[in-house]
Amino acid sequence: MSRNKTLNSKFKSIEEVSGIALAQHMGVSRNRISAIATRFGLIKVGKGFRKLDVFRKIHGVEPMLLQATLATLKTKYSENITSGENAEPEMLCLIEELEGITDLAETLWDQGLVHLTDLAAEYGYAYDTFRKKLKAGSINLPPARPIELSDNRVMYRPLDVVMWHRHGIALDLPRAVVTSPREDGSSPPGARTSFPTIDATPESMTEAVFTTAIAATDEKSGFCASSAPSADALHEPRL
Repeated sequence: MSRNKTLNSKFKSIEEVSGIALAQHMGVSRNRISAIATRFGLIKVGKGFRKLDVFRKIHGVEPMLLQATLATLKTKYSENITSGENAEPEMLCLIEELEGITDLAETLWDQGLVHLTDLAAEYGYAYDTFRKKLKAGSINLPPARPIELSDNRVMYRPLDVVMWHRHGIALDLPRAVVTSPREDGSSPPGARTSFPTIDATPESMTEAVFTTAIAATDEKSGFCASSAPSADALHEPRL
């Protein structure tokens, strides 16, 4: 790949996206964007929002370093494989979910965010069963900082969940290095230049962080199980 193509791939994250596209990425309805933008200090640029700002302020991740992170991950989980008796060995990433990724920033963007209780299918439980186990603290959640779009709307990046649940791998994504304070001088929840190192066990994280979220969910009478939950239809009453 030429240097120009590499740079083009690396800087895709600066493109602007519409409010509709941002809502789809975050798993919310369009009319929630204004409140979320205010919460995280996300400023509209032109007719939309910059992906780069979304990664930094909402995800707390530095998108410009994601390609280097992907290369490191693929190297770490690769082995020399020989396909034939006289064939030259080649490095092959043994983690299928990583092997197919060519642009980590774009993959994270396309996957969007998933509500905590919508992880039931990945863990192999029925919706209500998963919710009960989550409330009891018996779900082995990934040791990654969740994204709280509101006090009771806890979201995860699907890749964090898949890598931890299927392979026991905790993704160490690069922390955002550039942030902006709110107009009143305070820092929005997702806009931090660094995050504390997570050294707690997944079980203790579940107990400390998610019991509060589920308790808040229980206070809402609008919760109902669904065989095919949709981010807006199911969770909008809880925002």
